[in-house]
Amino acid sequence: MLRRLLLLLGLLGLTLGSWAHAAAAPRIELTLAPAWKGWSRPGRMTELDIRLVSDAATRVNVQLAAGRTTVHTNVDLQPGRVVRLQMAVSTVQRVEVGVTALGGDALLHRDVGLSLSESPLLALGLSGSETIELEGFHSVALTVDDLPRNASAYASIDALVIDAATLASLDQRQLAALLAHAAACGRIVVVNADPQVRRLLAGAGGCGGQALMDAPTPLQAKNLLAASLGTSLPPAVTLAGLGDLARPAQKSWNRVALALSVYFAAAVLVLVFMMSLPALLLLAALASLAVLALQYVAPPASQLVVWSEGRAGAKLARYQAWHRFAGIGRERTRVAIPQQLASSAQPCDAMQTVAFEFDATRGQVTFAEFNTRLFRQVLLCYSGAFPMDRTPVAGAPVEGTREIHNAGTKAWPRGALLMEGRVHDLPALGPGLHTRIEARQAMSGRDAAARAALVRTGPDDVAALWQLDLGGVADLPVESKAWLLVTVAPR
Repeated sequence: MLRRLLLLLGLLGLTLGSWAHAAAAPRIELTLAPAWKGWSRPGRMTELDIRLVSDAATRVNVQLAAGRTTVHTNVDLQPGRVVRLQMAVSTVQRVEVGVTALGGDALLHRDVGLSLSESPLLALGLSGSETIELEGFHSVALTVDDLPRNASAYASIDALVIDAATLASLDQRQLAALLAHAAACGRIVVVNADPQVRRLLAGAGGCGGQALMDAPTPLQAKNLLAASLGTSLPPAVTLAGLGDLARPAQKSWNRVALALSVYFAAAVLVLVFMMSLPALLLLAALASLAVLALQYVAPPASQLVVWSEGRAGAKLARYQAWHRFAGIGRERTRVAIPQQLASSAQPCDAMQTVAFEFDATRGQVTFAEFNTRLFRQVLLCYSGAFPMDRTPVAGAPVEGTREIHNAGTKAWPRGALLMEGRVHDLPALGPGLHTRIEARQAMSGRDAAARAALVRTGPDDVAALWQLDLGGVADLPVESKAWLLVTVAPR
């Protein structure tokens, strides 16, 4: 009898032990590594590399908080397998990351401090022991893993010196981010690169390649970089610089004005014909309900404006984009982010509170949530580069005319040609074909896009302007417009 009792107690202990083990929280290791060894500049973007590894299969939520911006995602963890997330974040003094079991308690909380430099940052991706000191700059020596995989994180630095060995060690995402930075006119000096690598970078370099240099040694790289600082580069376009092109639609104002007009007209009719206080109160109540229902029945459409620029012959064009959301009431708004633009999504106003939802599989944000108010607009900003396949070439002026040749492999649609401060009609042209433009036959009117393009074009430049078709962009707002401005190459 005693033996049976002991056996029963032993089995009960094993059962309780297995239950306790099953109910125990998994042991998770969390490592945080900011790009650029934690260095950045105030008010810019950087990247945080998050590494997770668990001793048991579990599903967790990871939330990152940087100032007023939060990013969250759900991740499946498998025993012993490292999961890495590279998230673009605003540069603040301290970034916090929390890990919570789905439907359970908080498991981990870590934070990491960023070093915000008041001096320009010189990033050194040199595989050897050489270093470069440039007057007025703070130099940061990097390993391959310190370079980001989000192009927007290159906003942290002001110049980059990178050698062939480091370039060869970059993974695909790191290389794509570097090429996008080159297209955005980032100052880059490549040391001892082979001709094939130089051609690849040259094809991506924006601003006519003025910011992209190559040198045989780090010392010569320093000299080239110092000399290039005397050359000002064309700044990225701003929303204010687009003028009327970026003027917000007045649909929200129009709806409210219409609702108020109808209300006051009805109130006047009640006063004239009924003079009844209950009728007035009923009218006010119905008007309030109608205004409240308006934001759900006919919410205002968001607007997307994309402005891109490139030079003929370049493989990439840089772009800036602004996604505008107009509020017609106090509510929480959740919106989809266009996936082709999502890698650089951020609030245009650093004081705007935004929560982003991050897709760990795609490595980019998919949704944004924020509070709206009546007549208050929320703006999300995007930037980056995309492949460009338009190569207009201009011949020398001949008797008041100029020949424009399509030297690319694809046809281009009808657009506009900017020449000598005037806007001309540019016909659709197939590959290898040419057209002749009369300098005196300028278009009589200039639309908002042409006016913005003239401001961005140098006095001696010839440029082509096209409105882009965004049909291939997923989650695109109905009210979207995009333009490409290409500086024409001389023949």
